[in-house]
Amino acid sequence: MNTAAWRYALSSVVGAGHLRQQLPCQDVSACRAFTTAEGQTVLAAVVADGAGSAPHSATGAALAATLFHDTLTTFFAAEGAIGQLDRPFIADWLTQFQHAITAEAAALAAQPRDFACTFLAAIVGEDAAVFVQVGDGVIIVAEAEEPDEYCWVFWPQRGEYENTTIFATDPAALALFDHACSTQPIAEFALLSDGLQRLALHFASQTVFAPFFRPVFKHLRLTEPGYQAATSSALATFLDSAAVNERTDDDKTLILATRLAAAPPT
Repeated sequence: MNTAAWRYALSSVVGAGHLRQQLPCQDVSACRAFTTAEGQTVLAAVVADGAGSAPHSATGAALAATLFHDTLTTFFAAEGAIGQLDRPFIADWLTQFQHAITAEAAALAAQPRDFACTFLAAIVGEDAAVFVQVGDGVIIVAEAEEPDEYCWVFWPQRGEYENTTIFATDPAALALFDHACSTQPIAEFALLSDGLQRLALHFASQTVFAPFFRPVFKHLRLTEPGYQAATSSALATFLDSAAVNERTDDDKTLILATRLAAAPPT
């Protein structure tokens, strides 16, 4: 394998259950590349999953993704470094997000809980990374030394009751969100919403089901650097396939990113 620029693909697909209820896709996914003051490339990926029971959750999810990337735009423009994206920084961003949701709710005569969404973020540079999670869904990583071995960063968060989770709109999220820093080079990573958890994780052993990821990463390594529109389209087709829909009727989001390029044939 050769180390190369990031290749990434992403897709969010409406679930069969939402289609039956005539609901839109309430998942939002986004990736954006930034350049640090030292000229290094940082890839920031976000997944926000709107709660199916919240009437404005798609709006909440979209606002979370947009506000987070806008905050990073300002941060890196001011020559910020990944190591400064510490827990207080994320808590400050989360407070800003909740204030924005409160304002949006007031404008629509709604309640902040009507915009409920979970939130995942991975900010990955050449030699450092930061990961953030509020609620369920999962972030998967592989280090450069073992590119085909995957592990989760945080196990999906659960709420006080069965089949519940924590939302970024909840005041309690300020104390309960997960945050981690890594100084190990990350070769590949994935973010996925809870609609794919049963396919990507083995819950009994709390491990990653690597066969779910290896074929898609193998394909992604063959592509050119940058955003892969064709792979993203193929990813959407896969996520909406009968094989996947038989396992889950929820909205499904998957972001894949690799900086590994397949070795040329000899």
